[in-house]
Amino acid sequence: MFKGTSAAGHKGWTRVYCVICNAELDLFKAVDEKNVYYCPNCIKNKAEAYFCEAHARNLHYRCPYCRGELKPYYV
Repeated sequence: MFKGTSAAGHKGWTRVYCVICNAELDLFKAVDEKNVYYCPNCIKNKAEAYFCEAHARNLHYRCPYCRGELKPYYV
């Protein structure tokens, strides 16, 4: 039985930050709120490229690093 930060429900396992504004994004809540976007190319290359809804819209749903299409996390 894990306790503390190693526990399965700890926020550290489900929390990511927008790479532009550093806003805290909860991946469990993102399924309901539909406010998190990610770049599959950057994630595949082990770079955390998560974006809040406002910056994804400002970037026209294109990743600023690899110019790939941003995907919604909730799909």
